[in-house]
Amino acid sequence: MRQKITDGELKIMKIFWRENRALTFTDLRELERTDDWKKTTVQTVMERLRRKGTIVEVPGYDRRGDVAHYIPTVSEQEFQLDESDNLLDKAFDGSAVKMVAALHHGGKLTDDEVAELREYFKVVGGGNG
Repeated sequence: MRQKITDGELKIMKIFWRENRALTFTDLRELERTDDWKKTTVQTVMERLRRKGTIVEVPGYDRRGDVAHYIPTVSEQEFQLDESDNLLDKAFDGSAVKMVAALHHGGKLTDDEVAELREYFKVVGGGNG
């Protein structure tokens, strides 16, 4: 990922990822209804994302007047991987084991989730779990 995505920018990115299509400013104005964002806030955050290169205008898209369409340059999976890498490095010295242990000891993992993780590692680890 090029630059860090702020919490406000993430709200817009989640709409892009959920919709999985080119979006206009008007499409993204749902934040006005759901988060009480002003029109200018949506415009400002979109402009920041555009300057960072996190969203780009779709070239040659049918603009229907002066309406530009945008797509993300970062997938949700890329964002999640980058964020998890940052968290691992910052809080757990790069250790996924320390992170999972902290989640477990902090009560953030249910017994069902622990069982799901065990099953996952059996599958991806060739059954040695």
